Amino acid sequence: MIAQAAGETIAHSLEQPFLPAQIVSDMDTVEMIAGAIESDRFLFEFQPVCHIERRDRVLYRECLLRLPSERPNEVVLPGAFIPTLERLGLMRMLDRYVVRRVVALLRTRPDLCLGVNISAQSAVDDAWWGGMLSDLSAEPGLAQRLVIEITETAPLRAGCGRVFANRLRQLGCRIAIDDFGVGYGVETGIEIRSPDIIKIDGSFLYGMNTGQYNIHPLAGMVRLASKLACDVVVEGVENDAALRLARKAGAHWVQGHYVGEPDILPLA
Repeated sequence: MIAQAAGETIAHSLEQPFLPAQIVSDMDTVEMIAGAIESDRFLFEFQPVCHIERRDRVLYRECLLRLPSERPNEVVLPGAFIPTLERLGLMRMLDRYVVRRVVALLRTRPDLCLGVNISAQSAVDDAWWGGMLSDLSAEPGLAQRLVIEITETAPLRAGCGRVFANRLRQLGCRIAIDDFGVGYGVETGIEIRSPDIIKIDGSFLYGMNTGQYNIHPLAGMVRLASKLACDVVVEGVENDAALRLARKAGAHWVQGHYVGEPDILPLA
């Protein structure tokens, strides 16, 4: 299904000012993702979002999508294929597949509370999500263990994102805004109106482009995020200096290799 839709999309792109090499590259990417979906080859790294004072207190675990490479012991990271899928308008197919697989995993692992990323392109309450929404409606206990993270790489459709988020929250899910402060993150947070969780991009630990630790940009983002969401997470905490800065800025939750290494498990 994804391959057919991709073929139609890319065929249409022949009318656009793309070089042939771009079209071939797009086709290769889509075929790779379609094959991985059909064979269920995707893996997740599960990285915890930890309390800043107690690392054993976990808000939830974010599912980081990984695709095993043809090369031994290597994986393809999302940055290698997400931009192509978003440009071709195919993210919704991948997102729906991933969410359904995460829901299946939650059924087999009642001890887990998981977060899964979806593109803002996918945040539309329509027939694409009908089956998944029905499943969550029938299993409110499961829905309460699912966090939907809306990424900042594409803008939300006005009104649609808010309706989509409200529908999920009515079912018991929590809504998180990822990479707040860069891209479309702030706009997404405002559009959703009172998301449950906001995750501040790790670049604010380093004063954006300065490369130096700087409390002021981060503290300002924490204050802004705290006005919109109950729980604020600082991402990219990779060492003790970053942890201390996040604490000083007023954050209560942090994520990064310094506070929690990801585990790798196959999807259910």
